[in-house]
Amino acid sequence: METNFVTRFRDDYTFLDIVGYSGDTRDFFVEFIDLNTDEVKYSDIIKINCWARVDSNSQNDMLIRVTSENKIVFERRQSYKFNRVYVTIVSASLGDNIAFVSCVDEYRKINNIEVVLYSNYRIIFDKVYPDIIFTDISNSDYINDVDKKIRIDFGPEILESDDWYNDNEKYDNAIKTFDYRKLSIQSVANLILGIPDQEYISKVNIPENSVSKIRGKYVVIAIQSTAQFKYWNNPFGWERLFDFLGRNEYKIVLIDKFKNYGIFGHFNQAPKSKYVIDKTGNYPLSERINDIKYADMMITISSGLAWVSWAVGTPVVMISGFTKPWNEFQSNIIRVYNPNVCNGCWNDDKIKYNSSDWLFCPKKQDFICSKAILPKDVIDAVKKFMT
Repeated sequence: METNFVTRFRDDYTFLDIVGYSGDTRDFFVEFIDLNTDEVKYSDIIKINCWARVDSNSQNDMLIRVTSENKIVFERRQSYKFNRVYVTIVSASLGDNIAFVSCVDEYRKINNIEVVLYSNYRIIFDKVYPDIIFTDISNSDYINDVDKKIRIDFGPEILESDDWYNDNEKYDNAIKTFDYRKLSIQSVANLILGIPDQEYISKVNIPENSVSKIRGKYVVIAIQSTAQFKYWNNPFGWERLFDFLGRNEYKIVLIDKFKNYGIFGHFNQAPKSKYVIDKTGNYPLSERINDIKYADMMITISSGLAWVSWAVGTPVVMISGFTKPWNEFQSNIIRVYNPNVCNGCWNDDKIKYNSSDWLFCPKKQDFICSKAILPKDVIDAVKKFMT
């Protein structure tokens, strides 16, 4: 087992933990040196799986030096600035990961540090973010030799965990408590990372030798989601939109993973149309990215594939009633919603989302937030992106 030197540089103390094989009997001579004065603030001889700590303050410029068997085996200069940070993105959602990765990269650039990042979607990020060190380790307890650890998630309101606050104490988030319902998706990451709260446009890997596989004008459409209130619930919506697109010589490429999705009595399926190219199914993300990149536009609900479209620069028409218009990205998008009916329950801090209830509609309005979005509303938005 490799010996790891885990450091922490905080406002009020400097810390070292030596982690490794318990059978290693070596002695380690540890020194905490204030580089402003060259004074050894503290020194000790410790063993593997032991730690040492010294009180410090913002005026210190600390150096941790570890010597064993007359050789320096570890040094870290702090200069009162952390230089290696582990960040974990807790959400398994495609859209959340795309939203957050650019915030993490901005954090890296602002602080001029190394970032070790866990994302469930590293496969679509590693080439376009070469300065981020991606890891497959999601459990921060197994990450050593970093100065800070940061967890990006949506907090206890959505994770429904009584232990969230205690668990969060392990992390060095810039803000300890927040309510995701009052924040845009990217604002959650910005606050946790302590960076300016603005939109940071993300990138995703584009397949090598990428070319359009579909001839002529086409739009990509994704209608499926993970709860009924996220759908466009207007019973005539997709059918009339498809007819409009077809009459205007657009091919319609369906790119949902599932052709039918929902629960018994509430399955959702796109209408049949002679204009549709059916690419529903378990396609690799690289193919979805390719199809979205060369489309004239994407028309969808608030979905992960909408964030893919944003990341590759394809215009998005987003149909959503359950979120407020400020919840998602703001550039290269036309947001279609109806403010005159019950809407935006996702961003209502009096409402707690029940992920186990497919028919969740907290005010019992029969999904009026999207039912009241008319086909004409969407068609008018589509026209603005038509060439």
